[in-house]
Amino acid sequence: MEPAGIYLHLPFCASRCSYCAFTTFPDHEGTRDKYVESLAEEIRRVARHGRSMGGVTLPAQHGRRISTVYLGGGTPSLLTHAQMEHVLEAIHDHFILEEGVEVTLEANPETVTRQAASGWRTLGVNRVSLGAQSFRDSVLRALGRRHDGQRIGAALKEVRQAGIRQVSLDIIAGVQGDWLLDDLRQATGLEPDHLSMYLLELDEDEVGGVTSLARHVQLGRAHAPDEDWFAAVYPRAVEWLARAGLARYEISNFARPGCQSRHNLRYWRCQDVLGFGVAAHSLVAGERHGVTRDLSAYLAAARRGEEPPLERDLSGLEERTAEAWILGLRLDTGVSVDEVARRTGNRRALPPMNRLARVISAGLLVRQGDRLRLTSRGILLSNEVFQAFLP
Repeated sequence: MEPAGIYLHLPFCASRCSYCAFTTFPDHEGTRDKYVESLAEEIRRVARHGRSMGGVTLPAQHGRRISTVYLGGGTPSLLTHAQMEHVLEAIHDHFILEEGVEVTLEANPETVTRQAASGWRTLGVNRVSLGAQSFRDSVLRALGRRHDGQRIGAALKEVRQAGIRQVSLDIIAGVQGDWLLDDLRQATGLEPDHLSMYLLELDEDEVGGVTSLARHVQLGRAHAPDEDWFAAVYPRAVEWLARAGLARYEISNFARPGCQSRHNLRYWRCQDVLGFGVAAHSLVAGERHGVTRDLSAYLAAARRGEEPPLERDLSGLEERTAEAWILGLRLDTGVSVDEVARRTGNRRALPPMNRLARVISAGLLVRQGDRLRLTSRGILLSNEVFQAFLP
C-alpha cells in the first residue's frame, strides 16, 4: 500500500469563535484526559483490528507507512506535553513514520509559549499552523478570537526560536470590510513559509445549526462577506503574495518552494487518510467514513472497549468521481483523467464533452493532454466550472 496520512481531531477550545462550524467542545482538563486516552485506544484498535461498518471491513493498518500527521481541531495546542506525547506514542507504536514525515500542529497564537513550542519540537512536530485570521483587533473581536494582532508575530517568533522549521498563517477575508491587503502586508512581513487565505463563510455547522456570526447576519447585526469584492481583490492578493515569495499552489493556499502542506495535498489528490477522534473522517482504499460527532457516545464506546459509532459515506461512483475532479481542479497543476480514474475506479471518469466544451470555450478551463486545470478567470468562477463535473 502507498503511504497514508493520519488526521487527529482534538476538539477542545477555550471558547467558540463566532464563525466556527466545526465540531468543538468547551475545554475541561478532566474531559480532555479521558478523550486523549480514548483517542490513543482508537488508534491502537484500528491498527490492530481495522474497522467494520455497514458490511464493509477496513483491514488492520498495523505497520502501514505514514508520510503526514496532522493534529487539528479545535485547539490542539491546548494539550499538555504529556497528553500530546501519549497520543503520538500510539502512532509510533503501530505505524511506520517515513523519514521526513510532516507533523503539523494547529495552534492559536495565545496558546504559544517558548516552552510549549520546544516541547512540540521534541515530540516531532515540524510544522505549526497559526490561526492568525486577521491583524486588526476589531476584526479579531468580531470573530471571537482570544488574541490580538500583536500576539501573532510574537507567537510565530517563539515557534521558530524553538526550532520548528515551518510556520503557516491562516487569514480570513471579508470581515468588517476591505482589510485583506493590509492583513497580507502584515502577514508577509513576518515571512511565513505558508499562508492560507479564505473568504469568511456563513455555512451551517456540522450538526445542521448555524454559527453565531451567521445568526447576527440574519438579524442584520453584521454584514455578510461580499463575494464580488473578494473576486475583485483576489488577483491583487495573489500578486502581492507572489512578490513576497509565496506562490499559489491551490486556490486558497500559498507557499515558499518546498513548503506546501503535504497533508492537505492528500485531500486534494484523494489519497488515503486515517482519521481518528470525534468527527474525524477517513478515506481508505476508496471508502470514506466518519467517526461520530457525539463526544459522549465516543467516550462511552471507549469505556466499553468498543470502536466508536461510525458513519459510512454511501456516495455512488458518479458522486465520488465528481468530488475527485472538484478537489483536483483546486490545485494550480490541475488533475488528469488518469488520476481521477485510478483514485475512483471509474473508467469513464471524464464528464460529457459538451459540458467541458462549454467551460473551455468560456476560457475557464484548459485541457492539456488528459490533464485539466482552471485558468486565472476559471479560479474566480470555479463554482461555475465545478457544475460541469457534477452528475
